[in-house]
Amino acid sequence: MTKPDKKSDAELFALVELSIKESNYVFLYHARTRLLERFISDVIVLNILENKPGFFRKRNKLKDKFEEGRSEWNYCIEGQNLEKERIRIIISFKNKIMPIITVMWIG
Repeated sequence: MTKPDKKSDAELFALVELSIKESNYVFLYHARTRLLERFISDVIVLNILENKPGFFRKRNKLKDKFEEGRSEWNYCIEGQNLEKERIRIIISFKNKIMPIITVMWIG
C-alpha cells in the first residue's frame, strides 16, 4: 500500500464540513471515552470542526500523522470552546466516513 498524499487545508475542511452535513462521522470509542473523562461536549467538537463563529478552527500540520498499514492520514484540527480553552481533535477518513479518533485539551 502506498502512502496517500496529504489533503490540502481546503480539501480537508471541505471534506470535514461535508461529512458533518451528511452525518457521515462517528466518534470512536476512544474519542467518546476522552470526551467523558475531559468534560468536553461532542457539540463543541462539531462546532470546532465546522468552524462555527467563536470556535477558531485551524489545522496543526505538525501533528498530522500517517500510520503504516492505513489508507489515510490522521489529521489534527485545533480550536477552542467559548471559554477560550484550547482543544485538539484527531480525525481521519475511511469509506466515506470521518472517524473522530480522539479529543484533548491543549495548553
